[in-house]
Amino acid sequence: MTEARTLRGLLRGGFTVSARPQPLPGDLRLGWGVALLILVLGASRGQRASIQKIHFLAHLARVKATREQTRAVLKRTIGPQALSVRVEPWVNRAMAFAIAEGVAVMRDGKAAVLTDAGRAVYRDLVAMPILDEEKTFLAEVGPRATEKVIEQIMKMEQF
Repeated sequence: MTEARTLRGLLRGGFTVSARPQPLPGDLRLGWGVALLILVLGASRGQRASIQKIHFLAHLARVKATREQTRAVLKRTIGPQALSVRVEPWVNRAMAFAIAEGVAVMRDGKAAVLTDAGRAVYRDLVAMPILDEEKTFLAEVGPRATEKVIEQIMKMEQF
């Protein structure tokens, strides 16, 4: 709970975090979604990524099995058809909130980029003991998952 409060303070959002008897769906976990979005952008070349790359990495970073499959595809030990990538509505919502908060901007309607404030939040997130598996995955995969490679994977082509 302390980490959630810290994250809320970093994002300066006017929302509250309350304990729930059941986990909330990902698209309703605003702090988690924005944090993961910032980590995806931070792990991308130039801290910039296309919407397709953001959806690709954000979806595949969520679950251990898809993280392992992604690693194997990028190492070329299995083919790209092994991945099932979704366009997640929560990513778009997280992007809208990140832009409204000033931690990211859209460039030419094609790519999101971290702002100076976003880079500061990214550094803070990296230092915090949260989303460790996702951070490890993105640090390993982010630089290798170029826009061209992702395009080929999405078309189920060898790269």
